[in-house]
Amino acid sequence: MRLLLVPGTSPDRWARVWRERLPHDPLEVVHADAAGAVDAVLRGDVDAAVLRLPPDGVERAAGLSATVPSTTTGWAVVPLWTERTVVVVRKDHVLTVVPEVDVPDLAGEALLVPGDDVLGWAPPGVEPLEVPDVPTAADLVAQGTGVLLVPHSLARLHDRRGTAVRVVPDAPGSPVVLVWRTDGEHPHVQELVGIVRGRTAGSSRGRGTPEAAPRATRAPRTPRPDGRRTPPRKRR
Repeated sequence: MRLLLVPGTSPDRWARVWRERLPHDPLEVVHADAAGAVDAVLRGDVDAAVLRLPPDGVERAAGLSATVPSTTTGWAVVPLWTERTVVVVRKDHVLTVVPEVDVPDLAGEALLVPGDDVLGWAPPGVEPLEVPDVPTAADLVAQGTGVLLVPHSLARLHDRRGTAVRVVPDAPGSPVVLVWRTDGEHPHVQELVGIVRGRTAGSSRGRGTPEAAPRATRAPRTPRPDGRRTPPRKRR
């Protein structure tokens, strides 16, 4: 099975559990940027993908939704979690004096918007500056050029010396989902769903719960010729 992951998602625990449950069916993990993830699933290059969806209200790929487990457009979508949005700023920026930053506090800031942006959202009152990608934006933040809004895991992935991260609690989060095409479903995709959602082996829909062994029953007593039941044999 081929599983695609977008940057910032870690497969280590999933791969370990997969090896324990399905040792004869290797899980091949491939990586792609956010822009290429959906196309890879559509082309059949991978069997499933873990990707981020833009926040509610922002345009998404046709049929994808983070609030329903499946769709009628050929996609199966399983919500996993929602990532918090954070702002990355230079370490000496005035916003670092508070533990969290509210959306109104970002008004007037130069907001770096990467070409591979996964949020598709910007707070009101900011000055957007387009840059090629998230790594470039992180470098520019360290130089004091602007600020960057990203999911928390991407901020950790592209950490730079001289920068600081603050959670933006009132900003929309980034839904992380597992998706696959229903017209070419891999036979072990439900096992994968169970693994990424933390189900135990017995509760995973892909493997099913083993049937309990039937309970032993005592043989009926043989009736005596006189019609009376044979008394139980005494144990020694």
